[in-house]
Amino acid sequence: MKLSIIICAYNEERGIQRLLHNLTLQRQPPEVTDTEIIVVASGCTDGTVPVVKAFMAEHPEVTLIEEAARRGKASAMNRALAVAAGDVIVSIPADVVPVDEGLYHLLLPFRDPAVTAVSGKPMERPEDRSHGFLGQVANITYAFWEKQMKTLNDAGVAAHSSGEFMAMRAGVVTWIPEECAAEDSYISIMARRKGFIKFVSQAVAYNRMPTNILDYVNQRRRWLFGHFQTHRLTGEYPTVMDTLIFHRPHLALRIIRDVIHEAPQRLLGFFATAVIEAGIYALAVIDRVTRRQYAIWPIIQSTKDK
Repeated sequence: MKLSIIICAYNEERGIQRLLHNLTLQRQPPEVTDTEIIVVASGCTDGTVPVVKAFMAEHPEVTLIEEAARRGKASAMNRALAVAAGDVIVSIPADVVPVDEGLYHLLLPFRDPAVTAVSGKPMERPEDRSHGFLGQVANITYAFWEKQMKTLNDAGVAAHSSGEFMAMRAGVVTWIPEECAAEDSYISIMARRKGFIKFVSQAVAYNRMPTNILDYVNQRRRWLFGHFQTHRLTGEYPTVMDTLIFHRPHLALRIIRDVIHEAPQRLLGFFATAVIEAGIYALAVIDRVTRRQYAIWPIIQSTKDK
């Protein structure tokens, strides 16, 4: 089996070498006999391209595609999908880093031919964990996401993969609508139509949460808009809490109950997060009505390495 790993990058000179080095050291299942890493650098104005080229000098498995202008992640993904030769394709952003064995666990479910996509588990980097109010919000957000994915996975109805660390079989999608603001949701629905999606909690990938409330709201606003847009593009909602609460409320309430039951101290943080999410939902509805475009989304600076 050949593996293709796609990294979409915009001005990631501070972190992309760390990710590339990490990926070259990751253990893989024995059935993976060949690996290529495709980096798409879109309109970079920093040192991302020189850093990748220097790494390529010692790692011929790495390929660089340069886009003169930043046209959005869907566009970058399409450039990579057009040349990817793998039987399985992994997508990971340039500012995310898998834990040791993370890639191995992400790939194991493909031993089942019915599996078309696999989601890893995003977690906040231990050294970057938020404190105070945003720390509580982060704790609640990650807890709900994991419980939702485990519940749907166990029921065999998962229809979402995290864009922070995901894999799919070749051919699940060959092109993504370039206005798509949530390519992971779009890919996931296409994958669910062709087979099954699995969630693997051991396939952990570390990211960074926003460190201020404005960045958090802007990030979540774009994600929620992307989920609305996915419904418009595919006729289906992704299975995330943002949408489950409305079209499968009994399941959403069960997940909320279970998360709070496991850690009652989360109750206060849950109510605070719910208030913020209600405001974000209202903003996303306004974006939808006004037909705002998020294909090229604003950079959330506090999630980047300094």
